[in-house]
Amino acid sequence: MSGEHEPPEPGGPSVPPSDTVPTGAAPPADADPPHEEHEEPGEHEDEDPYDELGHPDPYGFVRGLRDVVSGAGGGYSPIIYAPGSNVAAAVTGGQRVANEGRPTGPGDRLVEAHEGPISTAEIQDARRGFAEPSWFAAALTTLDSRVLFLTGEPGTGRRTAALNLLHRHSGDSTALRAVDSEMDFASWRPTHPDARGYLVDGLLPTHPWKAAMLGNLRRRLIDANARMVIVLPDDPGLVRDLQRDLHVTPLHCQPPPPRAVFAARLEAAVPDRVERGRLLDALEPGLLDELLVPELVPAQVAELVAALTSPRDADDTGPGDIRDRLSFLAEEEVPDLIRELSDDADGLAFLLSTCVFEGLDHRIVREEADRLLTVADGRLHSVLPATDASDDGGGHGERGRRAESRPNPRFVFRKSLEELLRTVRARRAPSEVLRGYGFSYAVEPVRFTRHRQAETVLRHVWREYGQLSAVLTSWLDDVKDRRDMTQPVGRVMGMAAAWGGGRTALRHIRELAKSERECSRAMAAHAFGVAAADPTLATEVKYRLTQWSTTQSWQLRSTVAYTCGTEFGISRPDLAMRLLRRLPGGPRNERDDHETRVDLAVRTALWALFAAGNQHLVLGQLAAWTDQEGSAAELALRAFPPLLHEAAWFQAELLDEGDFAQTIIELIRRALNTDETFERTSHRLVDWCRTAVWSDGQQAAVELLLTVLAREMRLGELRLFVEIDRHEDAELAGRGIVRDALEEWRADLDPPRTPRGGPYAQGSTS
Repeated sequence: MSGEHEPPEPGGPSVPPSDTVPTGAAPPADADPPHEEHEEPGEHEDEDPYDELGHPDPYGFVRGLRDVVSGAGGGYSPIIYAPGSNVAAAVTGGQRVANEGRPTGPGDRLVEAHEGPISTAEIQDARRGFAEPSWFAAALTTLDSRVLFLTGEPGTGRRTAALNLLHRHSGDSTALRAVDSEMDFASWRPTHPDARGYLVDGLLPTHPWKAAMLGNLRRRLIDANARMVIVLPDDPGLVRDLQRDLHVTPLHCQPPPPRAVFAARLEAAVPDRVERGRLLDALEPGLLDELLVPELVPAQVAELVAALTSPRDADDTGPGDIRDRLSFLAEEEVPDLIRELSDDADGLAFLLSTCVFEGLDHRIVREEADRLLTVADGRLHSVLPATDASDDGGGHGERGRRAESRPNPRFVFRKSLEELLRTVRARRAPSEVLRGYGFSYAVEPVRFTRHRQAETVLRHVWREYGQLSAVLTSWLDDVKDRRDMTQPVGRVMGMAAAWGGGRTALRHIRELAKSERECSRAMAAHAFGVAAADPTLATEVKYRLTQWSTTQSWQLRSTVAYTCGTEFGISRPDLAMRLLRRLPGGPRNERDDHETRVDLAVRTALWALFAAGNQHLVLGQLAAWTDQEGSAAELALRAFPPLLHEAAWFQAELLDEGDFAQTIIELIRRALNTDETFERTSHRLVDWCRTAVWSDGQQAAVELLLTVLAREMRLGELRLFVEIDRHEDAELAGRGIVRDALEEWRADLDPPRTPRGGPYAQGSTS
């Protein structure tokens, strides 16, 4: 492969003297990582498309996923300094309700798997605080037949109950997998022998079901010692069809009483009985009776528990704050809020801007509100501005009559920020200091008092005021190229697709996907990720992405790649990897700037999938691609070095000496011996050596890796070893092994024997 070098011949050139370094050797580990040329649009054109770790993440996909995916790849969140305030952490107990720390959106909950393995975090989240409904025991008995159909209304806990059923029936196994809702079960077979349970969430009538097909499915599950729960959408027609064709009666998911759910959730969130009693005693008498009405579904009860147990409630002066923040009470007050603002164009614009950009700095929210007024061009004003009187139509009217006075829309003291905040029932949160690319900056986020009010308002106005959707779309289509604004806008665009429905539900997102602006394509990717949470919309999202993955349009292929790094790809990792494989446009020497942007988007998505817990899948595919010729192999090698930042995962694999240990070593060798990827790879490995001195486990992994690399010293390994040997840091793990290897290389001696056993004891690397 181009860029690889043969190992030096015995008696060949010696290691360069100490005052020189081989051409292309890695810079010191504390130097800035090298970056590819990449034009960054808009306000950030002076910034680097890579983060401070050298990762390709131009629009914060992976940084956002650190919040979305619990425990995947370690913590990587912004540094927040908020003096004089309580910045609440994520709520425990599976609530995933947040109104602090970031805008509400995908990061407020775990990503739910729709294809592939279901994470242990999601299973544990479903079990935590689960209140068994009255039909749970009967469902376990029905699951003895291997297949169970569940139906019910949204929010009643169907998926949570399904995960608990599979976990319980399989002997508390966490080896559960999700199956795509469009799967043709006439041909589907369990292909993972370790999987004990399968979940189909939102079965769609894409393929007809027959009784014989259900019988075959049961036999295959028996052979695999597995069970399957199929969650049906809230579609009475589909339920009737299944009853008629399959002679089965889907089990209706009737949630437990709200008080039972409340008790279970509260105990999970606050295990200490005394502390629970203190929280309940502090409530206004009768408040729980008022809120825990029979119509309350488990999702709403979970939000109530989150509001009650949030750390920021500790200093509340009264329980009224809980009422003010519960999102399910917003449905009743939003129409009144819109009516109150009907004669206040500034208030309406600020309300809509806060709905989209909640959690961002108040200056951004105010600026976008002003821009919305301009885009609306008077359509947010309930009264037309007065004009000079004209002829009465008969030629006798008085011309030039002075117009009535009216407010000056350009008056800089029109409304203060505090007035606007009170008008829309929001507040300015305490100042937070965030870490940017190479510098820090302070923001004062704007947030609604009530949880999820932004979504409630937007859904109401989108559905009830049809002409407003055009105004909002025009406004959001032209948002600035700012990384912190792409995800909020994409989230709104994705939710709007579900609110609108119909054959053109995704049309506004498709227009963004074709944009020349990278910011717009990133917004489209986030929008597809949100829209695909709806099983019906997911069918069109998958169809569009599959079609676009082989198109000539670099814009559409770039959007496909970015979408694979959002919730869409995280919940369907196998499909995401198949799409990403089809996107590269050719070898590096044939790629223009446009294809380079596609390449960057693909690597961003691969890193996002890796960071989300799909390490084995991503690494296995990269290894397979490197065995191919052309663009696939080049892409795999370019995508590999950033993954090495997840040092703990790689080092654990090396120490376990499992199936992927040899794969890791071979990929490291290939990356070191390829000119394009040497510097990034060596930079990460030198960093491993620096950090490993503080941990015996990490040091053992680094020494094992260096020992294996020393057995076959090609130019890439040699350059790495020279860099480690001459590094300015006095303490580097494995430096003794490196120096011994260099001395033996100079003397043309046999490489050192490993100090420990394992699959590498004989020096084999194949």
